[in-house]
Amino acid sequence: MREMNFYWFLINIVIAVLCGTLIPLIPKLTRKSLLFGIRIPLEQHASLEAKNLRKRYALINITGASIILVLIIIQYVIFPDVTLVSILYFPLLFAAVQMAAFISNWKQAKKLKEERGWTVSGSVFADTKSSHSRGNLSELPWIWYILSFVIIIATIIIALIKYPGLPDKISVHFGYHWQLNFGYNIQSNAWLDKTLLAVMMLPLINLVIMLIMWLAGAMLVRAKLQMDKQNPVLSFMQHCIYRKRMGHSLGALTLALTVMMTLIEFMSLYPDLNIPVWLFVVLLLVPVIAVIIVTVQSGQGGCRINLKVTPSKIISDLNGQTTVVNNDDGCGDDKYWAVGMFYHNPNDPKYLVENRFSINMGFNYSRLPVKIGVVVVLMVFVAIYVWVTVLLCSIT
Repeated sequence: MREMNFYWFLINIVIAVLCGTLIPLIPKLTRKSLLFGIRIPLEQHASLEAKNLRKRYALINITGASIILVLIIIQYVIFPDVTLVSILYFPLLFAAVQMAAFISNWKQAKKLKEERGWTVSGSVFADTKSSHSRGNLSELPWIWYILSFVIIIATIIIALIKYPGLPDKISVHFGYHWQLNFGYNIQSNAWLDKTLLAVMMLPLINLVIMLIMWLAGAMLVRAKLQMDKQNPVLSFMQHCIYRKRMGHSLGALTLALTVMMTLIEFMSLYPDLNIPVWLFVVLLLVPVIAVIIVTVQSGQGGCRINLKVTPSKIISDLNGQTTVVNNDDGCGDDKYWAVGMFYHNPNDPKYLVENRFSINMGFNYSRLPVKIGVVVVLMVFVAIYVWVTVLLCSIT
């Protein structure tokens, strides 16, 4: 158990380092016309005030990550047996620090725009009929999700077949030990009474993870595309390339997570099965690194992608089919974004939009289905967190 706790501790350390390194970079990935959720003139992106806000955001997050890193070490030294449970909660601290830093800077950016009298013109959105535009799920790389779904269904069938012959105690927690010929191998070190729920727990969690990842990919495709007004054709093509790259990256990550969870389930079904730790490390790190690379190279909506040639089909497809939102007051569409993060526009029929910070997609919270869906997801999220926490506490 002590060795496995150290393994979880290292995972916490890696997460802390990644968060402390990547989160401060988010403003560099966001469109230059957006300053912490506030739309500003493009030429003001390089202003001293904007630079200071970005530095302030980075400093807050780096400081927060350093404090959380110290808490991770203290937790492992004092309460090593809850290290696995802590993996669920330390990321929430990073999210809280990031949100606090963003909201603080959003207030400063809003004040800065008002004091400097910065004005912005209309926003450009793509609303085309081709397969490259929003609303066509054929653009989603289905092969990754189909393979993941097949693996999960096969795992469920195998588990049901094996269930009658399983021992009264089944493995639910694993440690590792060193073997001369194979390196570190994972073996069982904790068990639960055999029940159908216990056997199906991992495949069901696997299915939920796959659905969440699929939803993320679908949101990427379905979201309303926001163009840079200076060059909407180039911006549109950048979107197309970005969505293709990120779609395959998320799909590959989905398949890797599915395989990882399946291997863990097989270790419960086949107690004599030994799987090297390095296999899990490779399955996790390779697709995560791919997502990070795509994110850093592409930027928000592909705004960092350099293109020299724009296919004529894209030009003709986009020509005359963009929508310009004019703002007579010169303030832009800031009024539709609560604290710069939550889009609420009753006049917009779209459900999905590009967020104003980082590379994420968001919802139009004025739509009733979105409100219901968000409440349901939050309830399910809290329920799963409580359930997994209680389960992990019972086996640690």
